[in-house]
Amino acid sequence: MEMTQSGTRHRWRVLNMTFLAYLYDSLDLQILAICMPVIIASLGISLTDAGLLASATMIGTAIGGVLFGWVAENWGRKNAAVICLIEFGIFTALVYWVSSWEQLMILRFLQGVGMGGLWGPIVALIADHWAPRYRARAAGFMLSTFALGGILASLMGRYLLNDLGWHMLFALTGSAAIVGVLFWFIVPADPPRTAKAHKDGVSFKRLFAPGTALLTIGATIAAACQMGGFWGVSSWIPTYLVQVRGLDLSYMSLFSVVIFSGAFVGYFLFAWMADRIGRRNALMLAFLADTIIVPLYVIVPDAELLFWLGPLMGLSFGGVFGLFGSYFAELFPQEIRAMGSGFAFNIGRGIGAVVTPVTVGVMAKTHGLAFGIGACSVVFFVGAITVWLMPETLQRGEEFGVSPSRKVA
Repeated sequence: MEMTQSGTRHRWRVLNMTFLAYLYDSLDLQILAICMPVIIASLGISLTDAGLLASATMIGTAIGGVLFGWVAENWGRKNAAVICLIEFGIFTALVYWVSSWEQLMILRFLQGVGMGGLWGPIVALIADHWAPRYRARAAGFMLSTFALGGILASLMGRYLLNDLGWHMLFALTGSAAIVGVLFWFIVPADPPRTAKAHKDGVSFKRLFAPGTALLTIGATIAAACQMGGFWGVSSWIPTYLVQVRGLDLSYMSLFSVVIFSGAFVGYFLFAWMADRIGRRNALMLAFLADTIIVPLYVIVPDAELLFWLGPLMGLSFGGVFGLFGSYFAELFPQEIRAMGSGFAFNIGRGIGAVVTPVTVGVMAKTHGLAFGIGACSVVFFVGAITVWLMPETLQRGEEFGVSPSRKVA
């Protein structure tokens, strides 16, 4: 498939469909969080049982990231994305008929498999169809839908939950299956790869082969730091602002909208920077911004001011999340970029999302909630150091693109 200075002739179709597909990642996670109090009351479950629903989802995403990364490299990235969307959509829609905690647990796990499996194939498709000079911006735009999904979930919770009920909100999210069908018809087949890769297949061993193992480990640690810091902060700051700083509870209905609005801008700002100063440099800046902003919630005394710092914090959150798409895709060799990206992102997500919120809660019991939230700054700093030790990919990415002398299509 011919690549011009901008990318292949199918690049806009790929961008639009991956943008729509990834909307469901954050939409589903935020719908679960918003509906959780109603689910607890409806099914008569404990807080521990409720927490296990989120854990089941994260375990599913980790497995899905590994499984569908392999599917993408051996059976096609487009095929893997389509299967993930349809699988996720079907098991999400089935929540409409759930009547017990056990049923919901099984469906949350199965939903997570499809959700986690989607990330690697779609970031690889963006890298396949967009030239290096625009790749970070294309990936940032596509992944910015994570912020839009969070905002949409907040609006659905505010205006639809009481009238339609939590079962119906999940059923609506099951429309991902329809997007999967559209994806099949609109996105072109994968660009051809080497005959040897098709003949021999791609195994998981490639991720830990000499020359690749350190990249896999480093990317996974970076993802775990960002996810851990993000979920540690976002899980506890609303409680902190209300219980410790005395902020009126009415503010919290808008807190997700405030943070995700800042994150939406951050996806574009840091992607623009990455296409100019390099992926690694832009990632380090975003991680360092996280490191600096989080302690402000411990230091600044004005609760309302802290609430309105949300967009600034979201800005750097979006910066890291968006840059992972282009950086991870370029970090790994072309023939394993979906598998490597999906593995690092989803294993990191699983570790960070499960470990850090619990750790902050444990710290809060002994040292106070402010200390626990402030400790997330250290997690972000470890992420910055990890990225600093890893290679820059902007120039490496040119080997998969074209010569600057080629004209734009």
